[in-house]
Amino acid sequence: MSKSKSEIIRTFAPGWFASVMGTAVAVIAIYVFQDHIPFAEFWQLFFLSLSVLMFVIIFIPWILRWFLHFDQVKADLHHPVFAAFYPTMPISLIIIGLALEKAGHLFLPEEILLPTLQFLWLTGTAGIAYFALTILNINFMKPGVDLKIANMGWLIPPVSALIVPILGGSLSVEYAGTTLGNINLVASLIFLGVGSLLFIFVMGAVFTRYISHSLLPAHLAPTIWIGIAPTAILTIISVKLTHPLIIFFNASSEVAEVFGIISKAIGVGFWGFAFFWLILAISMTVKHHKKIEIPFAMSWWAFTFPLESFIVSTGVIYKAIGGSFFLVIGLTALVAFFVIWGTVLVKTIKRVISGEIFEG
Repeated sequence: MSKSKSEIIRTFAPGWFASVMGTAVAVIAIYVFQDHIPFAEFWQLFFLSLSVLMFVIIFIPWILRWFLHFDQVKADLHHPVFAAFYPTMPISLIIIGLALEKAGHLFLPEEILLPTLQFLWLTGTAGIAYFALTILNINFMKPGVDLKIANMGWLIPPVSALIVPILGGSLSVEYAGTTLGNINLVASLIFLGVGSLLFIFVMGAVFTRYISHSLLPAHLAPTIWIGIAPTAILTIISVKLTHPLIIFFNASSEVAEVFGIISKAIGVGFWGFAFFWLILAISMTVKHHKKIEIPFAMSWWAFTFPLESFIVSTGVIYKAIGGSFFLVIGLTALVAFFVIWGTVLVKTIKRVISGEIFEG
């Protein structure tokens, strides 16, 4: 039996914005391999337009729920699984900003594009900080959390901070020499520190759960793919934050050259872990599905964003150091992404039309 609009808003899941993340980042994935993709600009505009449309549609019931059913929002923020997905909203703002950075010049003048990117970055950063602090405060005040329900989704609130430096670094270059430019870079470095250390802390706890307890419930199995994203993002930061730092510290050409070499080496190291976790995630998903069939749920969108993060990091490394190995891996993963994204999107649309996705 389908639910009423009021009931849909009341029970609207906080993880819907994962679909926006998984769609918007496709723009960046296509951009890094645009020389090898036919009609790359068309596909960039397609995924950008679709992700903005999805954000607007999803934002309406999401924000109405805060005003009409705050008791349900509060209950979700105290839930050991649901709470972790609230930061997907501000993360989506920054991912859309990154997508606009790559494709926005195709239809927006710079005097409109840059302020838009700055607004998305500031709003997204504030939201990420709010949810990270709120959720960690709630969890720290609880008498105890059963590690059996721990999953890679727990990485989202603290590690969402790692998204901030990617767009923040680019904006610091655009506004170099100004107070705003300095704020963009310093804030980016602060969030880089927060996200990196919290990744280590939370990953340790979740890793312990996977070793010490039985398999997760089948509908949460896709969340293991989230473990790909942090080091994939750190790969991108290692390479892309080099130029903003060189400008900020007015480094000499010799220092810049050495710094560039070191950053690329560190980036390859981070990429290696992301690649390792991708292989592990594929293996675990197949084994989990053989043991317990994985039913479709919104958690399937966890297949998309982490995989695309890996694709973008592969493209960044390929552009930085070359090598057909990275090109083949990146393009193969990109083809796999299109198949996965299309499958998940079709399944989501079918269940939205039938109302099944709003049940339970």
